Amino acid sequence: MMRFLKNKILWLVLYAIFITGVFLYFLFPSALLEPKLEDAVSFQNFVLKTETFHPSLPLGIKLKNLSVHSFGEPADVIFQGEWLDLQFIPWSVFQKHRHVRFKGKAYNGKFSGRAGFTPRAGAYPFSDGQISFQGIDLAEYGGRGLPLFKGMTGKVRGSMLYAAGDGGGNQPSGKLSLYLSQGAYPLPEPFLGVTRLEFDRGEIQAQLKNGNVMVEKLEIYGQQMNCFLNGDVQLADQAQMSRLNLKGTLEIAGKNKVKMNITVGGTLASPLFRYM
Repeated sequence: MMRFLKNKILWLVLYAIFITGVFLYFLFPSALLEPKLEDAVSFQNFVLKTETFHPSLPLGIKLKNLSVHSFGEPADVIFQGEWLDLQFIPWSVFQKHRHVRFKGKAYNGKFSGRAGFTPRAGAYPFSDGQISFQGIDLAEYGGRGLPLFKGMTGKVRGSMLYAAGDGGGNQPSGKLSLYLSQGAYPLPEPFLGVTRLEFDRGEIQAQLKNGNVMVEKLEIYGQQMNCFLNGDVQLADQAQMSRLNLKGTLEIAGKNKVKMNITVGGTLASPLFRYM
């Protein structure tokens, strides 16, 4: 063992590796790589902006104070985060899809997951992904990119899976699980003098099938009202114009619980509630 530790060649090799790593870290070509990353994101019809761009050990990059905008609408911020750490998975170069792992912080909460991309004619279209998150503050999020959640408060945790399909027999698919706590949802118009639905907890379970989102469960529990919905969302090219087709019951709390049928139509941008 002592002979091994006294081996000068071994220590020279380790020293060379260390010095090389230090130089690569401090001489990281941020100015050259940042435009390439922005171009890759723009291929997905989004615009990425970041304040700082640095290497992250062992095989990644870290972005701070980043924002993602819809393409052609730089004023419309879809996502804004404090930081994002991307780590390349080296063995994925031998697979059909290239994968990266990521983690970050946004809206007072944390998230992590994995994303896949398919090399194709110099571009990398998104192929699949999964993400889990916790402690996301809906008030901080503000419904960016999802008008249905605009004005909503509370905390949310959950996960999402997505596969883009292959353009042939396999269509895009996905699954969404959300768990809400201690918040409120503003009603488009007052109902029995109530302007918002306050809740202690809630749950949303949905799946992407055949081009539509099947809402298997949407349950909200509060001291004033309980709401139970299911149905589907017919997706449109512009997400805000996707059609809502939900129905269920609304329970009004009290000594004698009153149940009413409820339907939700319209679009994600302008939902319409009907009570019967």
